[in-house]
Amino acid sequence: MTIQTNVRGKALKVLDPNYEQKVRDSFNHQGVMQVHNGELVHVGLGTVEVHVPFSKGLAQQHGFFHGGMVAMVADTASGFATYTVLHPDEECLSAEFKINFLYPANGEKLIGRGGIIKVGKSLVVAEATVSVVRDGEEIDCAFMVHTLARTRHVKSGAVNKPNK
Repeated sequence: MTIQTNVRGKALKVLDPNYEQKVRDSFNHQGVMQVHNGELVHVGLGTVEVHVPFSKGLAQQHGFFHGGMVAMVADTASGFATYTVLHPDEECLSAEFKINFLYPANGEKLIGRGGIIKVGKSLVVAEATVSVVRDGEEIDCAFMVHTLARTRHVKSGAVNKPNK
């Protein structure tokens, strides 16, 4: 039996035996990934990998992936990695993140890999590395540290309504 660990080597607990299906269902409700042909490539306890192909709609003025899109991929990967370590009736919402851009995201595809640093009672600290694929070579272009608040189930796919 293989024990999954966080990025620091500490064992992770399975709180939801159906975590993979929960992640896949939620990913399918995420409009931004659907619009930009995002693909959920891997889901494991404490880990998620997301791919997003390049398109002109994701580019900044120099023709690279826009930094906001790189951050979106990091947020998605680390956010869904967090889903894998929550109870069945829990989800998560971003509380804070910091992203460091390491290299221009100039390439054909972004790959976001999320992992868990620490699972707390009310917050989870996660991380993500985003790579860009150019001419068959994968180059790390960003690193994110992400704090997420644990919350009871939020309606996935619900239409946002303005507060009155």
